[in-house]
Amino acid sequence: MTHRGVSFSEFFVKTPSSRCTELKAQKVANELVMKNKEVRDKLLNNRLPTYSELRKIMRSAGRQADLNPVTYKSMMEIRQSQIDHRRLKSIKSSGDSFGYQARILNRSQLTKEFGQKQDIFRKNLELLGRINKTNRLKGCIDSFNRHYPALQPNRSKIRELADRLSQENRQLGCRLSQVKSKVDSHNPWVAPVKPLEQKASEQTVQTFLPYMPSPRLGKRTAHILLRPIIYFDLAVRENNQFLGRLLLQLYTELSPEVVLQFVRMATHNDVRCHRFVRIFSDLWMEGELVPHGNDPLRNHHSVKYSFLEPSKLTGVISYPWDYRRHFPQGLLSYTISFKPSVVPWQRVIFGKICGGHRVLQNCHEFSTKNGKMKKTVIVTRCGLL
Repeated sequence: MTHRGVSFSEFFVKTPSSRCTELKAQKVANELVMKNKEVRDKLLNNRLPTYSELRKIMRSAGRQADLNPVTYKSMMEIRQSQIDHRRLKSIKSSGDSFGYQARILNRSQLTKEFGQKQDIFRKNLELLGRINKTNRLKGCIDSFNRHYPALQPNRSKIRELADRLSQENRQLGCRLSQVKSKVDSHNPWVAPVKPLEQKASEQTVQTFLPYMPSPRLGKRTAHILLRPIIYFDLAVRENNQFLGRLLLQLYTELSPEVVLQFVRMATHNDVRCHRFVRIFSDLWMEGELVPHGNDPLRNHHSVKYSFLEPSKLTGVISYPWDYRRHFPQGLLSYTISFKPSVVPWQRVIFGKICGGHRVLQNCHEFSTKNGKMKKTVIVTRCGLL
């Protein structure tokens, strides 16, 4: 018996390809899932079967010979499509599918809204025209109230009474600021503050004599002018409330040019060149003074270590140590402290409050944490004592 040899090409043609295997697997899976009722009943509703479950189903259907991974994959795809189709059929719409169409088709409502829009646009154009006409006329339209209120018959007497009352309040405030307490508040366990030397030496007077004001100011000696005392009459701008008089003693030997500017201000009663800009709670009140002349404090000199101790005195007058050579913007910026300081200062201390500490505490009532004053404190009058 002779055996015919098989060539490679003939063997390759008879061998099933992957595409053929895939089509056969799809056919078997379609017959089992779609046409075989017994297999369809054994499949779960909302879950894909595992490979072991599929093997049991194929064995019960007598198709165990067709079980392979390709058939399992095809069956999973068909089963997944069935589950997705069932889920899509169970979905119900919760939105109004006719709302948008109804709004579009409501032609009368659109026409009404468009007409209202045109009316508003027309009114705006008319308003702009009237505004333009008013601007061109430069406010010639009579929009003032011509009905004057009736004057009081005793207005002159009321004005005189108000002026006299204001003067009496001013005098009362001056007397109250000079009152000294009769209560003995001395603490025997605390050493008293060493009094400052009121009279400077002759050498100091001769050194700072060029920085002192003119002797035409009165019968004031050089010792008094070396450490002059000026006064500020403080008031509230909003209601013209008089606060009292503040006495400032300045020391020429500590900062001569700065003290000279204060003396010039007090001599000429030039209160317009001074203002208080900020008052900080439990710290100090900050003031500004416009110097006389063309930036006279450009090259002023100061003494860093002052004999005035801020840890023991209230109402210390000072300015920052960074301004010892030049004040920014040409303004003399200084501060008056409300209480003794525990922390050492990097400041030039050139004076102190020697009278009117109650007035200084009254100014503290208008302070805030950020320095913005509740009411504006101004100097109504100043002078040299």
